[in-house]
Amino acid sequence: MLAYRKPPFFVEDSLDKRVKERGIHTTDQFHLNRPLRLYSLSSLRDNLSDIFSLTNYLRKEKVDILNVHQSHDHILGGIAARRSGTPVVVIRTDHKRDSISPHPGNRLLMSRLTDGMITFSERARGEDSKHFGFPLERVCKVNPALDLDRYRPERTFKDMRSLFGIEKDEIVIGMIARFQKYRRTEVFLEAVKGVVQEFSKIRVLLVGRSSQMEESVVKPMKRLGIEPWVVLGGYQTENYLDTLACMDIFVFLMPGSDGTARALREAMAMGKPSIVANRGILPELVEDGVSGFVVKDSPEALTHATLQLLRDLALRKKMGAAAYEKAHREFRLDKQAEDIERFYQEMMSLGKWRGK
Repeated sequence: MLAYRKPPFFVEDSLDKRVKERGIHTTDQFHLNRPLRLYSLSSLRDNLSDIFSLTNYLRKEKVDILNVHQSHDHILGGIAARRSGTPVVVIRTDHKRDSISPHPGNRLLMSRLTDGMITFSERARGEDSKHFGFPLERVCKVNPALDLDRYRPERTFKDMRSLFGIEKDEIVIGMIARFQKYRRTEVFLEAVKGVVQEFSKIRVLLVGRSSQMEESVVKPMKRLGIEPWVVLGGYQTENYLDTLACMDIFVFLMPGSDGTARALREAMAMGKPSIVANRGILPELVEDGVSGFVVKDSPEALTHATLQLLRDLALRKKMGAAAYEKAHREFRLDKQAEDIERFYQEMMSLGKWRGK
């Protein structure tokens, strides 16, 4: 049962619309509308109402597992679960790129109102266990999933190369991101300057936008004198998969805010060899020397890895096949569901955790 709040006014796309399309069991009986603000009477009223209502709901429905996702619903759900006097187990899913910060508020939240955690990488699993004192059996890594049928490279895709003005014999190196400064696109553009000195028949396709695009992409590109080799693809909502399909090599240097590196996983699912930085979840997704290269994100290391793939078509195909095989083995929706269900069963057996 998914508890959520309906949008207060009409919007074209919303969680409310999506859950109805998928036939998900839901309830919208709780406010879930704002964090607790001591100076706001409406905030106090709504949050207290949710705590009492959720407490009664947990008792009435005999809930076994309460899975929370952000601090606000964690506080409400954790308090309600403890007040309910039932065996309900509280699990927090960690969606953070750099794992949940171990500041005093989160330490209190984890030690008093949490029984287990779900995260998406082994690195985050270890950090969450260390930061909050959870035994490892109470912290579960679950691979993020994709609807893999959408990414099979044997499908027929639009000819995006012609649309972008890319010649058939040019090798396309692609990046997909919100091009903010922290994504380190400028570092790769410096590598491109070295690459084109040996390989001129390449195009670097940057897909996405950002309010920082001028500083993070446009100015560095002009300063480095590599404008003829760079294509700014913008957002490609309708042609997204077609655009991904036209790439030969994929580069990804920094996960976005949710940390799961979705664009990289999509490229792998379409059989693209990748070059990634040794950051966050990226080394867990790309096996160095097997499905791509994991390198230090310096211009020199990126230049070297890119030239290796550009020089060797057979290596690109071999690594692309390995990426495809891993993605279609590990990023399955059914596997994700099975892993979460298995952890739920284990947590029900372990019961509540009396943390430090």
